Amino acid sequence: MSAGTTGYKRLRKPEETKMRIRKHDSYETSNPMTALLVDGVAENRHLEHQILESIGIRTEPANSAQEAMQLLLTGANFDIIFVDFDLPIISGPQFVMDMRALGIQSKIVGMLSNFSDHNSQMFFEAGVNGNTQKPLTREIFEHVIQIIHLI
Repeated sequence: MSAGTTGYKRLRKPEETKMRIRKHDSYETSNPMTALLVDGVAENRHLEHQILESIGIRTEPANSAQEAMQLLLTGANFDIIFVDFDLPIISGPQFVMDMRALGIQSKIVGMLSNFSDHNSQMFFEAGVNGNTQKPLTREIFEHVIQIIHLI
């Protein structure tokens, strides 16, 4: 052993442990897929953002439809837009209708905490390309991305 070591590894306290997510190789490509993530719940948005980034999708988070709309009106383009059903001020389906009325052609996926036929139908009538149930996991996001590539 070298000087200054005791042979014991210091154990981390639980609050020191951070979630580590390995970046996907495609993140390093010159033209990665881009996503706009619209979710009004900060904790959900942060986790969803981390998962999307970990699978190689450059993600711009927005906490409301208004914030997302401001970004879209600046000319920002996204390959895919994830929209939560329960947004502050206006609903996810209303936001999707507003985007489609502006001519936004991105693929749009509705995210539903309360996945019911009625809520799913509201999203489809608004113009989404697909829906998924929350909470979202890496596997769900990967599956949704594969399906979106086929549409």
